[in-house]
Amino acid sequence: MVQPRRWKQDMFMSDGSLMSVNDSNSIRVRYLLNRIPLVVASVIVVIASVIVVGLAATLNMAELAYTDLLSEYGEISRDYEILSGSYDRLAEERDNLTERYVELAQRYRWLDPPLQSKSVPSTAELQLWLESDRTDEYEYVDPDFTCYQFSVLLMLHGRAQHYDIGVVTIHGYRNETGESFSHSINAIITTEGLVYIEPQLDEVWWLEDHSEIEKGTMHTFPGSEDPIHVEEISIFFDYR
Repeated sequence: MVQPRRWKQDMFMSDGSLMSVNDSNSIRVRYLLNRIPLVVASVIVVIASVIVVGLAATLNMAELAYTDLLSEYGEISRDYEILSGSYDRLAEERDNLTERYVELAQRYRWLDPPLQSKSVPSTAELQLWLESDRTDEYEYVDPDFTCYQFSVLLMLHGRAQHYDIGVVTIHGYRNETGESFSHSINAIITTEGLVYIEPQLDEVWWLEDHSEIEKGTMHTFPGSEDPIHVEEISIFFDYR
């Protein structure tokens, strides 16, 4: 049998008389007030559970992000160590090559007497003369006859024609691979302006406005498909 609600039972006084409306409302209020702490406690428990779950999810995401960053940092550190080692090796190779070229320049310095008379060719005349010159027919033999010897030989042949041809050495590295690059070429001022000569190929080329090659610039030289980043320029025999 279903028991009547307690607040309904309390509608009668102890003597059996019916309570007034105010008395009845007062009992209902007390009934509700007695249950408010339970409701508040339930709400607090629910909110606390939501907060705990949210914090756990946030901490988990933070931990995953930290792990990813730590892994990325490790990869960057390894790449840095490899690049640092390559840079040191390239710097050492560059210093060794520079020292060798300085020694060669001092050895051949006696070949640089001033011209008694100077002839300034046009670019077309220079190219025509290169066709008859036989410097490019020599065999490249490392280390006895390399690009430096080619450049010096072409300079001597040119001075026999009263051409004030100089020797320039470029130090740098290949832009795509980072491989060190050192190469000697010739330079001469023609009636059009400064031009460069690749003595092994008899190729003549020049920069915009016939300007000079400068440090920190990038160029593609004849015989090399990769752009070369220029770090140092050495003029062993002047062309000015």
